[in-house]
Amino acid sequence: MTKDRNSAEASQKAEQWAPVLRPLLLVAKLPVAILVGITRALLYSLWYLAFYVLCLLRPLTGMMVLGAFIMVPMSIVVFANPGAANGMSFWAFALMAIGLVAFAGCYSLFVEWITPPGAADPFERYRRRNR
Repeated sequence: MTKDRNSAEASQKAEQWAPVLRPLLLVAKLPVAILVGITRALLYSLWYLAFYVLCLLRPLTGMMVLGAFIMVPMSIVVFANPGAANGMSFWAFALMAIGLVAFAGCYSLFVEWITPPGAADPFERYRRRNR
């Protein structure tokens, strides 16, 4: 099977212009590559900064669990003496305890989920170690 003369001539002309157009194509792609690089660097920086701030606030969730432990006896006291809570019902304290524990657990899971690759909790050294 033979090629048409027109298609053979067209491919030959394209091959002649390829070395000239290749550097121009790279120069045309350069601003897009720079923009993509800057965008990726910005997104990764924001990701690491968000992870750092969320790790910084992790001890507050531990305090929420402590507050939930205090809410359970409070709920029992309010159940026994409804006037002690100025109109709040006992189940509101129980729901607050459940909500605080659930928020603390979900917060820890979320921080673990968004951990950037290769990053570790920078505040781990300040936490108590189990011996």
